[in-house]
Amino acid sequence: MFNIPNHKIQSAEILCVGTELLMGHTLNTNSGYLAVQLAELGIPSYRQIVVGDNPERLRAQILESASRADLVLFTGGLGPTADDLTMETAADAAGLPLVFDQDSYDGIASFFTKIGRQMSDNNKKQAYLPQGAVILPNTNGTAPGAVFPCSAPSLSDPDHKAVLALLPGPPSEVVPMFTLALRPLLEGLAPYRFRTAYVRLIGIGESAAETQIKDLIDAQTNPTIAPYAAEGECMFRVTQRIQGDEDEDALTPVIEELKRRFGSHIYEIGTRSMKQVAFDLLLEKKWTVSFAESCTAGMVSSEIGDIPGASQVFRGAIVTYDNQMKETVLGVSPDTLMKFGAVSEACAREMAEGCRRVMGTDISVSVTGIAGPDGGTEEKPVGLVYLAVSDSAGTSVRQLTLRGNRMRIRRVATLEAFNLIRQRLL
Repeated sequence: MFNIPNHKIQSAEILCVGTELLMGHTLNTNSGYLAVQLAELGIPSYRQIVVGDNPERLRAQILESASRADLVLFTGGLGPTADDLTMETAADAAGLPLVFDQDSYDGIASFFTKIGRQMSDNNKKQAYLPQGAVILPNTNGTAPGAVFPCSAPSLSDPDHKAVLALLPGPPSEVVPMFTLALRPLLEGLAPYRFRTAYVRLIGIGESAAETQIKDLIDAQTNPTIAPYAAEGECMFRVTQRIQGDEDEDALTPVIEELKRRFGSHIYEIGTRSMKQVAFDLLLEKKWTVSFAESCTAGMVSSEIGDIPGASQVFRGAIVTYDNQMKETVLGVSPDTLMKFGAVSEACAREMAEGCRRVMGTDISVSVTGIAGPDGGTEEKPVGLVYLAVSDSAGTSVRQLTLRGNRMRIRRVATLEAFNLIRQRLL
């Protein structure tokens, strides 16, 4: 059997296989997940490539990637159908025959027994694996993975060999297979490891934030500082490269300097999103929350509902697009709507207070605005949004003028709704 610990891995390429990825019918989330995992292992990922279900093009790409990288990490194309050719093509590129593996076949049969379905004859194809490969069991599907060597000479190294690691396509199978089977094989094979911190900011744009620390970026060696932009926020990734047994903490001085320069713009030093930060504060304070949404149409409540354990703090939401619903359900005054309109500070205030009263929560947030592309005026342009937060200490309102298309305006308004909670609870 192939002995992977004999290989030192200094570079990797991620190769995702599937015509459905090229056509845009399936969103490729595997490459992002695997890139993060490789970075945590200290393995630099230099390329992410998508290839369709074509054996000639796939074989050519395998040999090209294997000649450049020490590890080629695959997802997709391990299914039982005729167009699932990754295992066969990779084995051919490596010059290895496929042999029947009884343990893998028994695992496939057991999977079908557990779900109460009859196994098809073509599933037997998935039990044919490259001779001598390390087999990766699939705990959440039928296709086993495999790890095996591939000779791929390069101009600089005529004896170069790469490690090919094949994983299935569905993310629900990729994650457990990588975590349980492949990651333990790769640990310790990189010549160095990374220590990373994420500094997350709101209320300042990426370009303005980068300008404030341009001197640090220009002078960087190790750690390095990399800026990232997202909708309504930005982030700096600070990464220290550690070699051997070295254990000096070079991150903390950089983080302290970023804290000094950005102050209250920083909402998290870590991996938590804004909604997770707000949720954790609610949980810590044992407060319940509710939302009154107009232009976001339930997006805020959907976001908090994605968090495991959301029911501990989230009591409910009221979506009121129609003015009559704002009156009858939330108790917004008809005079307010007549005088100021639904997109106004007064309406946002009454929506938040009415929602808190109806839902009986400790805190409530309302959102009302014009998401576009139509409906804007010179006085109230597309992107005008009012948010209000109400608790026992009172109600405050924030006005935003957002840019972008309808979806971006709604997403940034949702982000700011959670930011209101964070700021209120702090």
